[in-house]
Amino acid sequence: MMLLSVPGTIRMILIIIAVFVIIRFIGRLLNAKSSAENEKRYNQNNDAFKRAKEKSESEKGKVHIVEGGYREAEDVDFEEVKDSEKNN
Repeated sequence: MMLLSVPGTIRMILIIIAVFVIIRFIGRLLNAKSSAENEKRYNQNNDAFKRAKEKSESEKGKVHIVEGGYREAEDVDFEEVKDSEKNN
């Protein structure tokens, strides 16, 4: 029967604890990296949304003619709506 020595047992326990600490540290680093990437992506999307909103607000009411765009549009005649039809 093989008996383990006390210093060998303590050393094995310390090695196991060290491995768990190192794995936990690496997991936290990977999690921090992922969080940083997600935050960067969120900030980019948020900035793009703000720029698009500002552009939309500045161009409110302006008309742009684009060549080669949608061609299946149908022109209709102007028809005035009477007050009695508006209330219904």
